[in-house]
Parts: sequence; structure tokens; C-alpha cells
Amino acid sequence: MWDAETGLQLGSPLTGHTERVTSVAFSPDGKGIASGSHDKTICLWDAETGLQRLGSPLTGHIGIVSSVAFSPDGKRIASGAWDNTICLWDAETGLQLGSPLTGHTARVTSVAFSPDGKRIASGAWDNTICLWDAETGLQLGSPLTGHTNGVTSVAFSPDGKRIASGSWDNTICLWDAETGLQLGSPLTGHTNFVTSVAFSPDGKRVVSGSDDNTIHMWDCPPDDVGSLFSYHIPTQALLPLCYSPNPSHALLDSNVYTHETDFNEWHIRALMGLQSDGWIASPEGHLLLWVPSYMPRPSLYSPNMLFVMGKHTKLDLSKMVHGSQWVKCNYLQDVVGI
Repeated sequence: MWDAETGLQLGSPLTGHTERVTSVAFSPDGKGIASGSHDKTICLWDAETGLQRLGSPLTGHIGIVSSVAFSPDGKRIASGAWDNTICLWDAETGLQLGSPLTGHTARVTSVAFSPDGKRIASGAWDNTICLWDAETGLQLGSPLTGHTNGVTSVAFSPDGKRIASGSWDNTICLWDAETGLQLGSPLTGHTNFVTSVAFSPDGKRVVSGSDDNTIHMWDCPPDDVGSLFSYHIPTQALLPLCYSPNPSHALLDSNVYTHETDFNEWHIRALMGLQSDGWIASPEGHLLLWVPSYMPRPSLYSPNMLFVMGKHTKLDLSKMVHGSQWVKCNYLQDVVGI
């Protein structure tokens, strides 16, 4: 355990599992911890003392336990395993609640409770997400299909209306939690397996982690799912950028944000109005900015995003031309940058 403020380790490591630990979760009140392991068990821990609450692990799965989650009221624990099942447990007694939930045809990799505790979402190597009634254990509707490879992670939005899923097909999908319908097209940008997804507390963003060594952030406002933009935090320092306060347009360095992604110049032109003659136009057709032909083509990005720069950056705008003086851009020696 670690102090989230200082980063210091708190006490000694919690020992009890006999093989690698795959998943951990705090109880809603912060007093308990659940952990799943390759040893096919779940352990419950006292978060203050580090001792096992029940003395012995919870047994019932016959495959590696890959994911554990507490219900919002803290009374139940869901676990997903490589035996293709989900089990429910009483968090106080450690007793298994009912029979394992069956429906997946391959390893279950991720489980999540809905915010109201009434449903459970599960992702599996059968490329699907299943929804379950948390009380009865019955499957709700048909599996959600859309991914072309195993599902590695699932998460409910804070309002419970949407589900995000990450997959080995390198994409993230958003789903309507009530109808099971996919919302828009899969989110692309990662160049390797997506291993984890999570919603921001306000539900307006999704964060995803991947085997490509990056974390991507996605704008996905609940009322405008079709307007999805991403930005990512790569392993190398980001280059300087600037963007407009106009919520429809932004300008930044293309070397970072098109690196190893499918977001190419033609997507940029189509989305944000970079015309073949170098003019950047608003959606209404107003000319906003002209980029001379000898200048590197910038990419355009949605603003209101977080960018991390490797060092302090100073922009020299002393030779910037604008308004009626834009024609001076024809003279390379007079232009430092725009």
C-alpha cells in the first residue's frame, strides 16, 4: 500500500497469495481491500492493519482470478476468472452468493458494478461484454458485440448510462448500458492492446492505457457521443503548442499527435477545415488562418485538453502577422512562426 500524497510505501507488503496478484480493489468505505490472483483465490484485507479479514482466501473459481470489484454498498464482491465465470461473494462472511454466472465462452478478464449496484458488466476473451442482474445473476439481453479481439477492461460511467470497454483489437468502444447498442464507432489511436479503461468522475472523459506505452484521454460528453477526440500522454516529452480559445479550432505540433496513430492529414482536413490552398476555415466557411505552402502542415485538435510539456516554453510572437498584414506571410524571411 502507498500514500497517495507522498508516494511512500505504507507498512509491509500484504502477503497471503501463493501466485501473482492480478487485480485489487478498495471497498467503498476504504476500510477493506479485495485481491484476485493466479492462485485462483480472492483475499480480503483490512486496509488499516494489512491483515486478512477472514483468515483464509475465498475459494470457488477453478481458473485464474483476473478481476475483482466491490459493489457500491460494499456488501458484495464480484470476481471474474479464466474459468469463463463470474462469482459473487458476501464481503462480510466470504460466502459465495449463488452459483457462478455463466455465459461467456472464454476467459473473463474484467468485471464492474454499475453505480446503483443493480448490474454487473463483464468483459472476456470471447470478444464480448455481458450484462448481469446483480441480484438474480441472470444475464440481461445478449452479449454486446463489436470488438474483434478479446475484451480486457470494462467500466461504467458515473451515471450508469454508458459502458466503456478496451480490447486487444487496440480500440475502445462505448455502449448504451440500457439498450446494449454501441455508441458511435470504436475509438482508435492506440497502436497496441488496450489494457485498461476508466471514466472521469464527471463522465465527460475516458482514459485508456495500452501496451503501446501510452495513456490516451478521450472527450466523450454524454450528450454528444458522436463528437469524440483523443489526446495522449506519450513516453517522450511533448513539443510546444498553442490553441485558440474558440472551442471549434486549435493548432498544435503535428509531430507528436500524429505519431503512430491513424489520425492523418486527410482526417484533419475533413474534421477541421484545413483546405488544400492552405486556409483554415471555420465550420461556417470564415477564413481563420493561412499556412504558407513552405510551412510544415499543422494538425488541428479539439481544445480544453491537458497537455504536458517537457520544459518551460516561451513563444516569440514578435514577427507574427495577422489581420490585414497576413500577406506578409509570402516573405519567408519575415516569418518566424504562426
